[in-house]
Amino acid sequence: MTLLYRAQAMSQEQVAAAIYETMIRPEQFDRFFSGPPAAGEAAAGAGAPQRPRGAPVLRAHFARAAQIQEQQWEQAGRPHPGGYSGACNRFWMLAGTGSGSRLLNASQRAARQLIGCSDLAAAMGLTPAAADRWHTFLEQVRQGAFSWQDVLVLGTRRPGERFLCRPVRLDTAGGAAVAVMAERLDWEWHGEAAGQVATAFGLRKADLKPFKAVLSGPGGKVSDGLQQAAVRAGAPGTAELIRLAAFLMTEHVRDLKIARGELLPPAEDVQDSSGQRCQYFRLGAETGQPVIFVHGLLDGIAPLQRLQPQLRMLGFRVYAPMRAGYGGSAPLPRGQDPADAFVRQLEALMRRENLQRPVLLSHRGGALYGCRAANRLHRRIAGLVAVAPNCSITSTRQFSGLRGYAWLVAACAARAGWLLPVLMKGWSAALRWYGPKALLRFQTARGSRERALLHKMELLQLLQQSQALFLQQGGAGFLTDVQMMRRGVQKLPLPRETRAVFLHGGEDHVAPLRDVRDALNGLGGAQLCVSQEAGALVFYTFPELVLTALQDCAAAAPDAA
Repeated sequence: MTLLYRAQAMSQEQVAAAIYETMIRPEQFDRFFSGPPAAGEAAAGAGAPQRPRGAPVLRAHFARAAQIQEQQWEQAGRPHPGGYSGACNRFWMLAGTGSGSRLLNASQRAARQLIGCSDLAAAMGLTPAAADRWHTFLEQVRQGAFSWQDVLVLGTRRPGERFLCRPVRLDTAGGAAVAVMAERLDWEWHGEAAGQVATAFGLRKADLKPFKAVLSGPGGKVSDGLQQAAVRAGAPGTAELIRLAAFLMTEHVRDLKIARGELLPPAEDVQDSSGQRCQYFRLGAETGQPVIFVHGLLDGIAPLQRLQPQLRMLGFRVYAPMRAGYGGSAPLPRGQDPADAFVRQLEALMRRENLQRPVLLSHRGGALYGCRAANRLHRRIAGLVAVAPNCSITSTRQFSGLRGYAWLVAACAARAGWLLPVLMKGWSAALRWYGPKALLRFQTARGSRERALLHKMELLQLLQQSQALFLQQGGAGFLTDVQMMRRGVQKLPLPRETRAVFLHGGEDHVAPLRDVRDALNGLGGAQLCVSQEAGALVFYTFPELVLTALQDCAAAAPDAA
């Protein structure tokens, strides 16, 4: 069983992070607020199933999340639901059960849409059937004909969106009362994700059928079957299970879209110490071992982006800065050293994100930048993983495996650098002619196994995104990188004690194995791993080797401290 196959299952860390994310929210403080008993509460409590013996780890995380949430409630002054702060980017609202069901409280996002609306159901975008269920539920709560375990799911006119509604205790000037909390869920059913969620919860996929029925169908009150599933999964209640499962499924579907190139990863900007803007992308998990990806010259973040689900499941928190002249990063000012500028980018990124000892993961021509950054940042990083490193352009013999326009650009880089700006003007037209896959096909030998594997991969959308980032500033970043690589290096600038793994393909004709061995000679902390079946595209054809190298480097990080 390969690492890549094992990474298809949701890890406990991923599920635990989702539990804390979906539990520790101010709009759920009502769990600590006492109020009047509901008419159906005694009957519901008498028939409630006992806590199971299974899912002890998840139950422990739910309990710990509730403790943290209660501490926050105490620190906030023990507010009742009508006094919650709405300062968040989620959409939730608290509705009264009296005539008109007026709005009592809401998040800032919801308030902008709902304040001043006389019909909350219409403002929420509910379908006609869901609006009827909403009004019926409000009336039942007003009359006391409900249980505190009641959960109502309502459909809207917008696809992939539902409202999760439940009664909450409320303290008013006239005494204790009851209101209804409605939280908007982003939701998209996905069979593969459902199976992973069920496994992570210790359930069978069939146990989630009531969940699919209520979220994919017209909506309504949650059935007893899902209440039983919540108990077996160790969740405090049905609402918590629905919220968590919807979060994990939506997260997984978004990861798949990123991996296919349908979405770009989230991006932000940061300014370095010289005031230059740097764009960087976030991939992988929200918590875990930090990794900084140092992209190559041609395919940008594409090889990493296609591993988004695996990066999250393995707990890697990845940041991918665009070097000067790529994407939205400012071009390199005249006269500045590109390696110095890149190190300033990393320092600014590490300050912004408070990154402690990240692993540097470089690809192809990014290896030279990765080594220079490791040399400068030294003990502030945990190590370096260089995949298919290509650190210099010194001879046209290096490009015997290239074809067409790529060979012409590489040959000019080695012997006639002054022609590169002219060639770059035709680069966009050449890529449109050859197609985005030409970015990778140029690096493989004709008739090779690697080219055959490349032909089977669905990379079109990913490479189109990379091409757009590559050409966003007319190829300014590429020209800067080529000029730097022309200078080349005989020995990589890497401290001897730096933990470094160089992963190379034995069939790489652009960066021959002998050149990589020569560059690593004398580096005591460097380990060279060679896959004889791989070539220049080892990141694409054998991604499990990359993930394994990352894990090894991260695991050895304490030894380097």
